[in-house]
Amino acid sequence: MLSRFLLLLSALVLAACSSGETPGASHSDLESPAGEAVLRHVLALCPHVTEAKQLTIVLGPLQNSASTGFENKFADTKLTVTPARRLVAGAVNGEVRIFDGSTNQAPILLQITSLTPEPANPANFEAVAAWAWKDKAQRFKLRVLPKSDNSFEIRQIEEIPIATRNQDGMPVKEGEQAK
Repeated sequence: MLSRFLLLLSALVLAACSSGETPGASHSDLESPAGEAVLRHVLALCPHVTEAKQLTIVLGPLQNSASTGFENKFADTKLTVTPARRLVAGAVNGEVRIFDGSTNQAPILLQITSLTPEPANPANFEAVAAWAWKDKAQRFKLRVLPKSDNSFEIRQIEEIPIATRNQDGMPVKEGEQAK
């Protein structure tokens, strides 16, 4: 049962946020001012910001941890920034949840999968980024345009469909937890 749960968890986490594309940038590129602007934009689109108490930032399609320095840039969000290494997964009321193991709070997961310069104009970027909270998530393809004041204009190109968590019909025993 635990192996089935771990397989389910892996599939859910990757399906929730990963675009399935190859990353177009290194993690240092994703932690750039453009990457920060993309994640702030995606956080603003998340309708659960007022409900959540914590925020976790992950990078690339494999959801690697963001650096502490990059996480600190989000201290002004009024959400406690929780490093990805503190997250665990388990079942809550029969549904898979990702939460902070020390507070049992579900953070909003912000992920930037790619940040690729546009071929026609390398000053502009195309990004894929997502938010996830409990069993809800959205993923977007975005256009990132630099502005003269060193900020960025973010335009949505499309919303990329993702599978809904906990809709696969596989029951998870209460209290099971991934290690």
